[in-house]
Amino acid sequence: MEEQNFSRVARNRQKSNRILNILIGVVFVLIVITAASIFTGGDDRAANGGNEAGTEQAGGTSGPDGGKVPADDGGEDSDAAGDDESEDGEATSEEKAPDSDKRGEEPEESDQPGKVIRTPSESGVVDETIVDTSWKPIGTGQSGEHVSVYEKGHIDWQEKVKAMSYATGIPEKEMIVWYVKNGGGPQKSIGTVSTGDKSEKYNVHLEWVDGEGWMPVRLDKLNTLEGAY
Repeated sequence: MEEQNFSRVARNRQKSNRILNILIGVVFVLIVITAASIFTGGDDRAANGGNEAGTEQAGGTSGPDGGKVPADDGGEDSDAAGDDESEDGEATSEEKAPDSDKRGEEPEESDQPGKVIRTPSESGVVDETIVDTSWKPIGTGQSGEHVSVYEKGHIDWQEKVKAMSYATGIPEKEMIVWYVKNGGGPQKSIGTVSTGDKSEKYNVHLEWVDGEGWMPVRLDKLNTLEGAY
């Protein structure tokens, strides 16, 4: 009888031990699962927190009502600064403008020679046509209403010769005047001249400027004197 009771007690203990071991195992598994969820959840929250922080930093800060305040994109202060810079830039341009105008006026006020325009000619007589924008009237000793005169020794004739010498660069004493004629109007003349050796030959087109005298307006460099006048 005592043996049966001992056997029953032993079985009960074994059964209790198995249940206890199972419970211990279940508790251990729960602890592992809980720990794993804690670590995993913490990493997720850290990652999400970083993303949220990045979003807030990019989009702006939170306002008093919890809404987003736009990030600073150069608002009124920036615009004001830009306006100030624009005004400064305009002021600088205005300050520099007078200097620019002065530079633009320098060529007109200087004694630099004008532009010489050379145009080749297809004519057998004329080699090229020359226009010098620096040419000016030579001055005159005549007064009153001007009348073009083609008589040697007359002051108007002498001033024509002087103007032709001025245009060609040939001194009057070394220049041969072959012919002087009307240039297509009462105040226009054309003269054919050359050097003494005929190495340089020209047709000189002149126009009268009231109160200032004859002015060269065109120079034809000639290949030959035949047919030139």
